[in-house]
Amino acid sequence: MKQIRVAPRQGGFTLIELLATVTVLIILSSIAATSYSTSVNNNRLYASQNEFIAYLALARSEAARRGVPVMLSAAAPTTGNAFGGGWTVWVDTNGNGSYESGEPLLRSHDALPSTILIGDGTTTTIAFNPTGFLSAGAVDIKLCATDPALAGYDITIQANGLTDVADVAGAAGSPRSSCS
Repeated sequence: MKQIRVAPRQGGFTLIELLATVTVLIILSSIAATSYSTSVNNNRLYASQNEFIAYLALARSEAARRGVPVMLSAAAPTTGNAFGGGWTVWVDTNGNGSYESGEPLLRSHDALPSTILIGDGTTTTIAFNPTGFLSAGAVDIKLCATDPALAGYDITIQANGLTDVADVAGAAGSPRSSCS
């Protein structure tokens, strides 16, 4: 009598199982990429806010240290994005409020990405007097993203030169107020 040998069943995935797994992987990857992109953009906003605050602190401390007015000025101001083109900190040795050759340039910052807006264009220079106080009254600068769903910041420079930062945001059901 002849014995019939049955080949052992081979293990592996069927085409349907493989397609289902790849589909789930694609869906999860797209969700992760969206979340990652939002995190990166929020971190860029936070870093820009920190840099602007650091330049304000530099201007204030240099004014008090040198005993002369020090200015933080927009490098290329535009309406709706005053400081987006960058900014400079310089010593106003002659006290006329405008940068002239020969006046010390302490530091300058490059332009921000076009997705970040800082200042509405009404304030393009922030002046600190020799005591480190603002030459004018309090100043309010908003730093926002062009994407209204991302967080933003409301930077208030008080008359005494100290800064206060509050979070603001656009849409997406945020409990905070609008950045516009």
